[in-house]
Amino acid sequence: MMKKFAFFIILLALQSCSTANYVQKRFDRTTSEGLSVAVAHRGCWLREHNGEFYIPENSPHGIKMAARYGYPAIELDVKYTLDSVMVVMHDATINRTMRNASDYSKIKVPVEVSETPFAVLREKYVLESSDPSMRTPIPTLEEMLLVCRKTGIVPMLHSQVTESYSLAQRILGNRWIAFSSEKSEMLNARKVSDCLVLWDPGERPVDETLEGLREIGGWCGMSTMRHKMLDASYIRAVRDSGYEVQASIFPSPHEQRALHDGVSIELSDFFWHQTAGRKPVATISESVVLADGQTWKSPKMETGDFAALTIHLNFQGNIEVSVDDYGKTGKKRWGKMPRLYELHRDSEGEEVLCLRLYKTTPSFEIKAIGDASVKVSASVYEL
Repeated sequence: MMKKFAFFIILLALQSCSTANYVQKRFDRTTSEGLSVAVAHRGCWLREHNGEFYIPENSPHGIKMAARYGYPAIELDVKYTLDSVMVVMHDATINRTMRNASDYSKIKVPVEVSETPFAVLREKYVLESSDPSMRTPIPTLEEMLLVCRKTGIVPMLHSQVTESYSLAQRILGNRWIAFSSEKSEMLNARKVSDCLVLWDPGERPVDETLEGLREIGGWCGMSTMRHKMLDASYIRAVRDSGYEVQASIFPSPHEQRALHDGVSIELSDFFWHQTAGRKPVATISESVVLADGQTWKSPKMETGDFAALTIHLNFQGNIEVSVDDYGKTGKKRWGKMPRLYELHRDSEGEEVLCLRLYKTTPSFEIKAIGDASVKVSASVYEL
């Protein structure tokens, strides 16, 4: 694995010294810590506590925020408009993430990307954001790739549009990632690039997955959203064969379990661990002894609007950790909080939980399932 990451970094250095150095630090850091590479799902989007986007999904601002948080890579979803312009949008329709440009009202009728000319999408609608300056038109893939190149972010194209691979190669060389469930498209990506190729094999058994990866060849691996399928033995078989394994937007506690089991890439809405070179603004360190069913709760940790939390837990046995995420007003954040982690270790060792935060005052609670002795160290970083 390390040799393949090192080879990737050498390729970057041959293309652009400044952007290569930016990416190299992040890939070296993530692998040297023994944790998987963090990829920001649909960019580093952020929501207000009422659910409105602050940083929109799949937007230039999401790429820039990913750079601020220190992510080495982000995911971009590629689609064709009616007149075959490549744009970046996750849903088949624009309704969830965009508003009417004229008055910022919600779009009442479905507007499908593939059934709408680019000029109409560009002129009539803007991305949703609580900040009027970020209410920009739907971005083209080319515009997004140019922002990636400028910021040094590696884009992972979730795309079945063959044309997108050639465009990424022209703008970024091999400094991008191809990602799709269609093996034929991943073979097309390999024809035009030596980039990392990630294939979603569906529910195939591991031997068929390995056969498909051998067919793709080069630096490649598998990706899946099926957390029940991706168990420790599956991960081990793929990685021992020399391929990458990406866990895609697993919910907690399954995301932490995948990290524990050894995935090499984590595509996530909240996973973060870019701590190298950063000093925490608040730290908690304590040894806790709990009887079965007892809980220990941390104090709230104050921080700025843009922040991240790391929790290091050294223990043996079974514990549950729930992380509360409160807004500055004391109200709970929009979304599925608290995050719950079910952790198990047969022998004493460390688990690391890492979350990105926006306008929150985090705290967490540890519950013992059976008697437990836990050494806790938590830090908050402002970004």
